[in-house]
Amino acid sequence: MSKKRTFHHESLQEPAQLVKILQALIDGLEKGNIKLDDGSGKIRLQPEGLLNLDLQAIKEAGVNKLNVKVTWRDKSQKKTTADKDPLKIS
Repeated sequence: MSKKRTFHHESLQEPAQLVKILQALIDGLEKGNIKLDDGSGKIRLQPEGLLNLDLQAIKEAGVNKLNVKVTWRDKSQKKTTADKDPLKIS
């Protein structure tokens, strides 16, 4: 089992700068290679295959929040048909 690695970054950004950050993430998704590095931590992700998208928007008491979560399994962690137990019928 591989070691859990995490990256977290939080900062205040002008909308134009946030667009640049989101575009860099889009570019990384298209290339299948996302590198995150903010000087205090770094991680490399390689999105591939089917990706699960979870969007959540919240507006409450003047506070707005937009959560975007994308998840996938590494190719080495995916079970293929050959990896599954064979079907047994009796």
